[in-house]
Amino acid sequence: MKKKVGLICMIAVMILFAGTTAAGCKEVRPQPDKENIEEAVIDTNMEDSDMYTDAEDDRAVLLQGEALQDTACQEKDKERAENEDEVNTEETDTAEGAEKPDNCGLFFSMAEKQGMDKEEAAAFLQILMQDNVFCDSSMKITGLIIDDMDGNNQKDMLVMVLDAAETPFYGSGCLWLYMNDDAPYCFKEEECSYYGWFDVFWADIDNDENVEIVFSAQGTGCGAVGDSYKAVFKYKNNTIERMELPSDFENDYDCGIYVEVIMEAKKNSYSAYCPYLDETIPFQAENVYEEPYFSQPVIAGGNVRGYFDLRCVEYNGKNALQASEYLNGEGGIVHNVGLAEFIIVWDENGEPRIDKFWVDSW
Repeated sequence: MKKKVGLICMIAVMILFAGTTAAGCKEVRPQPDKENIEEAVIDTNMEDSDMYTDAEDDRAVLLQGEALQDTACQEKDKERAENEDEVNTEETDTAEGAEKPDNCGLFFSMAEKQGMDKEEAAAFLQILMQDNVFCDSSMKITGLIIDDMDGNNQKDMLVMVLDAAETPFYGSGCLWLYMNDDAPYCFKEEECSYYGWFDVFWADIDNDENVEIVFSAQGTGCGAVGDSYKAVFKYKNNTIERMELPSDFENDYDCGIYVEVIMEAKKNSYSAYCPYLDETIPFQAENVYEEPYFSQPVIAGGNVRGYFDLRCVEYNGKNALQASEYLNGEGGIVHNVGLAEFIIVWDENGEPRIDKFWVDSW
């Protein structure tokens, strides 16, 4: 009887120990080592010395860009350090225990959707790993465009990354532009979202024989067309600089032109007044109510936020930028009465202006 009791106790202890061990285990996925990334993604049919010698020669011009990558990562580390005291223990444990993003897998998936084979994509990924764009896996890739943006038969690269270690919000990421063999350009703006919801196109919109990259990042705002951050980058003389868009907004987080929507004292009749141009355009749209309830014109609405749907158009035989704005009437934001349309051009000194304005009624 004593032997049976002893055996039962021993089995109970073993079961308790096994359960505790299983509960305390957590799967750890090894992340690819930056220095050995080539072994995972490149079919090595060449000697290592040949591959790295050519790569180092081709990338020598990017030495001046190293400080840019270091600054971006250091700024992110500094932000986390400043906020460390404000984060409670539970949130800290969750962030530390979070699985690191599979940036390599995400990169190849995005590249494949653009029709790029794995070997070619691996060469671009190697550049990002060497430059530590992912800041030792603390940043997650959310957007990728690889294409010949300046038309010189050499592919360029746009990469968007988002903070993977903290709860992301506007400003918690950056946009990288790699043009030819030039030093990369890092765009970081506190009012811009980096979730991967963006539109981009490139064209010589100001007709100076240099390409412009027109970028719009969609945010989480709701109502009308939502919110978006707009930026135009000019690539000239192997450097990138941001161009201005015409705007009479007082804030810095959006750009656009104010438009007043005037409800006329006649059924389904409106006018749009643009103070920037001091121009009024009449148009037709449906009233919320069947009969006007004012005996004289009144300001009933206006533009909701700023530009959206930026695109390159032909205007007077040259390229120009067209932008739209959402207009609401007396029924509030949900009462769309039309779209204000603007043609944007630049003069010889690079100064932008609105050259044409009209309304497309809804």
